[in-house]
Amino acid sequence: MEENKIGQFIRDRRLALCLTQQQLADRLGVTDKAVSKWERSVSYPDITILRELAAALEVSVTELLAGERDAQLPAVPPEVQDVVVDTVAYAETARERNQRWKLWIFIALTAGCLIAALVLVIVGLARGSLWAAMLAIRCIAFGWAVCYPLLRTERPVRNALIIASVFVYPLLWSLGAQRAWHLGITVVSIAYTWAAYWAVRRHWERKEIAVTLIMLLGVLLHVSINAMVGRHLETAVLVTGGTLFLDLVCLAGAYAFAARQMRE
Repeated sequence: MEENKIGQFIRDRRLALCLTQQQLADRLGVTDKAVSKWERSVSYPDITILRELAAALEVSVTELLAGERDAQLPAVPPEVQDVVVDTVAYAETARERNQRWKLWIFIALTAGCLIAALVLVIVGLARGSLWAAMLAIRCIAFGWAVCYPLLRTERPVRNALIIASVFVYPLLWSLGAQRAWHLGITVVSIAYTWAAYWAVRRHWERKEIAVTLIMLLGVLLHVSINAMVGRHLETAVLVTGGTLFLDLVCLAGAYAFAARQMRE
């Protein structure tokens, strides 16, 4: 299967059928940006929508996977076509089962958060003060908001990071972290989290590089926090030095792994 051929084939068939990217996307329940990425071979259709995509382009699944029409292909045995269809059907079933599990986990999480909030309110009323209960409820609400995209959205990690980045300081401010250095620590921590996310996305196939970058960024995070807090420097320097040592170990391991691969 040649991915570049598939992207060009999708584009050619779409144009032959006089469909826009948005019209094709609407038929498949995806975005026009997703279709654009397929056609530019930036990303590829999920296996669970191959059947719908082939039907929308008026080709067979085997033609879609080959990136060619039947006239240009050797005869495909019916057994092969059946295997392709069965594989796609199995993938669809697995995806639906996974979505159901996520839904039930989300329902259980939501129910647990609501019960916890209700218990806190009852205890607060019984003791004649809701102040402490409301603080705890805010933490529960923040945790639920961060977990929501992990269970109910297509890009869970990115969306969870967005929610955490937007709401973490308002939560901390409501809990009493109202000084300038509190905000500074929050900002550099958010920046570190996004940088780590980028490192993993950028070097997904070379995880040793991603780990090395994350640890180097961790050193910068420690130094930044130390500079803002201005206390417990001796302990902080030891922590930073330890992180740097682990980073050097990771670099040495990555070098040894790469050298071994070259020898093989």
